[in-house]
Amino acid sequence: MGGRPRIVLTRQQERNRPWADALRRAGIDVLELPLIRFEPLPPAQDPLVDDHDWILFTSPQAVRAFLEAGLTPGSARLGALGRGTAAALTDVGLEAEFTPGVNDGVEFATAFIAAVSAPATVLLPGPQSRLREPVAMLEQAGFLVRELPLYRTEPVPAAELPDSPFRPGDVVFLCSPSTVRAFTAAWDERPECVAIGETTAKAAREAGFTPQVAETPDLQAMVRAAGPDLVLETPSPESMS
Repeated sequence: MGGRPRIVLTRQQERNRPWADALRRAGIDVLELPLIRFEPLPPAQDPLVDDHDWILFTSPQAVRAFLEAGLTPGSARLGALGRGTAAALTDVGLEAEFTPGVNDGVEFATAFIAAVSAPATVLLPGPQSRLREPVAMLEQAGFLVRELPLYRTEPVPAAELPDSPFRPGDVVFLCSPSTVRAFTAAWDERPECVAIGETTAKAAREAGFTPQVAETPDLQAMVRAAGPDLVLETPSPESMS
């Protein structure tokens, strides 16, 4: 990826904004193009949060949805996938005890199994639909796992998106399989792109992209993967998440 491309941000609008601000401060041109929305689900009638040994958060949105549902962790120990998720907990006065330096849910489950002895009860707050492999891995290792759906990820309808917003040299940042699906539903173009991790990269390849893959799931790594002419000063944890 040569030259100095424009970066196209495709995450949910509120999550795009810190990244856009950090990129613009570095003099990088940005197009904010949110492709997904988070819709809260009705709160569980009997969440039983206090009955779990561990609560594992896999995204900042999971932390926000957990708190917006009026839930508290009680005496459960907390784990966080990624610096942004750990920072979201810290921002509300909670600390993650388990914060492995891994990139996705499978690696997170693998690290948890290696660090924590089963049996133990594990709560997974987060989206209505999630990858099955991390849950299966935890259960096979002897953990009692309960998923707590708090929100669903909805694509922005193609009719609400611009007809052809891209220009030559754009690099699209794809941060979830959901954004890949929303993109392909709206446009036939397959511009250069960076995937935030291997799970997203797999979805992108299946959709006809040829993605670069960030070494770690944060803005700085995404920028490094986008091209050698892009330089970003170390951003705050909020802007990296």
